[in-house]
Amino acid sequence: MNRGSSPNRSPGFTFVELLLALALGALVAAILGTLVHGLFAAGEGQSGRLRGPFAARAALRTLSRELACAYAPPVEDVPPLQLSVSSEIGQPETVLSFYVPVPGPLGYDVEQITYEIAPTRDAQREWRRISVPCSGPFADAPVTNVLFTGRFALTVEILSEEVAHSVWPPPKGETKPGLPPSARLTLALPGQAPQQTEVLIQAATGIRCPIERGDADAAAATNAPAGE
Repeated sequence: MNRGSSPNRSPGFTFVELLLALALGALVAAILGTLVHGLFAAGEGQSGRLRGPFAARAALRTLSRELACAYAPPVEDVPPLQLSVSSEIGQPETVLSFYVPVPGPLGYDVEQITYEIAPTRDAQREWRRISVPCSGPFADAPVTNVLFTGRFALTVEILSEEVAHSVWPPPKGETKPGLPPSARLTLALPGQAPQQTEVLIQAATGIRCPIERGDADAAAATNAPAGE
C-alpha cells in the first residue's frame, strides 16, 4: 500500500510551520540587530577616543617629536623656524613652521612642516599638520592632515636666552633670529589640568646622537684598566 502524502492535503505550509518560520526569522533579525548595534557602538567609541583627550595628546607628541628634529637649511634669508599668532577672523590663531630632514631614496630630503590651530564652529578648534617637500617630484605640493578637532587651546612659546617669545623670529635686536634652542608647548583641555612640554631642539643645541668619541677619547677608553 502506498503511504505517501495524503491526497486530501492542500499544497503549502501549515499554520504551525508558518509560526515556526516567523519565530526563526525574528530570532535571526534580533541577533543581527544586536551585532550591528555593537559594531556601531564600537565605532562611536573609537571615534570618541579619536576626538577626545587621547587624540589631543597624540597630536602634542607628534608635534614635540618633529619640533625636536627642526633643522636649519643652508638657504640664506629663510628663517629656519617661524611662529606667528593672529586674532583676525578666518585666519589660524597659531602657525608654527619649521624644516625637518626626512629619509629619501638618495639619503635625506628636507620638508617644511607647518602646524596650524584654526577656529571652526561652536568654539571648537582644528589642529592641522601640513607637510611640503622641498625637493623631488612632489616639491611644493602640500599634504594636509587634521590631527585633532574639539575644544582645546595650544600655546606655543619659543625659549631663547631665558625669555619666552610668542612670535619668532623676534623683533630685531632682541635675540638671534636663527634656530632657537627650545620651545614650550602647553595643551589645555576642558576639565583637565594643562599639559606642558618643553622641547629641546637638537640641531640648535648641538646634541650629537649617537655619542661620538674623538681619537683621544677612544684611545683612553681602550687603554683604561678593566672595571673603570
